[in-house]
Amino acid sequence: MGQKIAWLFTLLALVACGGSGGGDGPAGDDVGGGGEQPVLERFANSSCLAPENSSGSGELSLVASFPNLPELPGLLGLFQAPGDDGVWYGLLREGRVVSFTNTPAASSVDTFLDIRGSVRQGGEMGLLGFAFHPQFAATGEFFVSYNDDDNDGDSTISRFTFSGSAPVSAASEEVILTLSQPATNHNGGAIAFGPDGYLYIGFGDGGGANDSYDHGQNTLSWHAALLRIDVDSAAPYSVPPDNPFVGDNNFLPEIYAWGLRNPWRWSFDTQNGDLWVADVGQGNIEEVNLVAAGDNLGWPIMEGGECFADDNCDTSGLRLPVAEYFHNNGDCSVTGGYVYRSARLAALQGSYFFADFCTGRVRRTSPLGDGQWQTQEVMLTGRNIAAFAQDNDGEVYVLDISGDAGEGIFHFSAAGQGEPTAAGMLSDTGCFTSTAAKTVAPGVVPYAVSSPLWSDGVAKQRFFAVPDGRDVEILADGDFDFPVGSVLIKHFLDGDDYLETRLFMHHQIGWRGYSYEWLVDGSDAVLLDGGQVVDTGSVVHVYPSPEECLSCHTGAANNALGLEASQLDNDLEYPSGAAGNQLDVLTAAGYLASRPTAGQIAPLPGLDDASATLAARARAYLHSNCSSCHRPGASGALIDLRVQTPLAATGICDQPPATDNLGIADARIVAPGDAARSVLLARMRDLGDARMPPLASLVVDSAASAIIEQWIDALESCD
Repeated sequence: MGQKIAWLFTLLALVACGGSGGGDGPAGDDVGGGGEQPVLERFANSSCLAPENSSGSGELSLVASFPNLPELPGLLGLFQAPGDDGVWYGLLREGRVVSFTNTPAASSVDTFLDIRGSVRQGGEMGLLGFAFHPQFAATGEFFVSYNDDDNDGDSTISRFTFSGSAPVSAASEEVILTLSQPATNHNGGAIAFGPDGYLYIGFGDGGGANDSYDHGQNTLSWHAALLRIDVDSAAPYSVPPDNPFVGDNNFLPEIYAWGLRNPWRWSFDTQNGDLWVADVGQGNIEEVNLVAAGDNLGWPIMEGGECFADDNCDTSGLRLPVAEYFHNNGDCSVTGGYVYRSARLAALQGSYFFADFCTGRVRRTSPLGDGQWQTQEVMLTGRNIAAFAQDNDGEVYVLDISGDAGEGIFHFSAAGQGEPTAAGMLSDTGCFTSTAAKTVAPGVVPYAVSSPLWSDGVAKQRFFAVPDGRDVEILADGDFDFPVGSVLIKHFLDGDDYLETRLFMHHQIGWRGYSYEWLVDGSDAVLLDGGQVVDTGSVVHVYPSPEECLSCHTGAANNALGLEASQLDNDLEYPSGAAGNQLDVLTAAGYLASRPTAGQIAPLPGLDDASATLAARARAYLHSNCSSCHRPGASGALIDLRVQTPLAATGICDQPPATDNLGIADARIVAPGDAARSVLLARMRDLGDARMPPLASLVVDSAASAIIEQWIDALESCD
């Protein structure tokens, strides 16, 4: 595919372009000329760099606990055996438990348990829970919770026995109990031994939306409940005689508390035994609960502290949350943590830490006395925090589900690292020699993508900058991994008028997004907090907040959206004479550590590429517009819209929607041959609460929705 210059920027001797149609995406002109082409020169970049964090302004910061560890993909838990502080055990969603020494210099892991052949992944399924028996040193027993691939994804709680050598034999498995799962979400899955020595088990409401299976208040089902069982007195277990509903025929005797939607991580306070449960909300409120025996947590009567379906609901007899937060600024799904009990940071004593999965915003709830609690935001990490951990000394750790090498496990530091800052005016960022002339600094490099993200029809221009002496690594899936200090730049234009410039910066503590609104005279742009909307008369443009940036720039997609091997596998021609495939040019110039291989590149034709099949254009659009969230490890992990994923494995084809069916009879996410029954298309065309994408878009992409409609109607099967 070729690309012709459509807009010009002076880059010393190099000026580059990108655009088609509305100035966003590849044009149809091939790079001309023959013979040897000049190479792209890599200019020094001493100014366009992500600022370091401010000094001393932050109460807490995160520090990588084990910077030399290899990748731990799908990290969902970290545990120490009772009485043994020398080893950590990491729970990986794929079906492995790995171990490593508890030292900052740890650089390798060993396999402790491997049941990948039995574990079903997809959606929210996988190896979800782990717990050592309180007498593990004597019994060798530990317990896991997983979705059994041999039994249609049933939630399964099993006992294994460690005989002194690892990996533990899969043949030692003893199934304790199972629960059928009607959907791939809301499985809960956490397990833990309480201070009473009993095993507690958490299950969600079975999936879907709006309590689809009527489990929330059904006390004759284990769904939507916390169970409490005795695994020592009988095989496979017995019911503790002091369980709150023993002898009550209206309840299953294993139930300890009920009325939960999806208890995603819960824990006991190691000092007083309090049970803290984070329960994922529907679409508005996330909640944290202090749970006691016999509690009804209220779902679906309540979502958080508000009535869910009935404005005049009866809250009598319900346990209401001690902390909650709303879905704004990109937050979407709560992850429960632990009460801090380490002596290392005395100021944190007694605070319960939890986080939001989508933004990585960490919060803590602290006691005020008289049963009152105060919740405050601690930091915005930009990480996909799917779990916390606690060591035997009460120290709390933050886990990133990506498990990137050296960056999956963190602890808190009070060493005043502070939040990063960005310049108040675009002209002061160091990325431009002249904002009035829209001239980028010498070390800022233009690029263009093959399949652009829809931005309500406005044109876009793109650049990146990396620190001197550093390059961009290429990950196995073709994503670009930018070093700390890098800056990604994107202009948004209404015709010839500049509306916004977004900077996405890789600071020491992670990525942050910044929106700059251009002044009317076009001389400069001013930093915004985000959330503003401007109506120019021809377009209505939304400026996202930093938190909303992190909702789309997910860790699962390695943050730098658009900058991947597949998107840059096209030709650019530069006025300086340099020309060719972007991957070749950037590799030769020293920006890429290596030229991506064929296996790291998937075709991404534009919507209007007549040479590509209908299916290829549809899948490319879904990849570039939806897959940052809809992929494993991200908030929309129930489906996988990456172009590399076969249609049958995406979770969309002939599958009922896990959330709202939007009133469509016999709805499917994608109904082969019937676009009218397809929720995916309906969400693309919706401008209300069901809108996809849900942020910063107020206009339906009519061209794309037409292509998607034609593709669905033409589908004959899911193969």
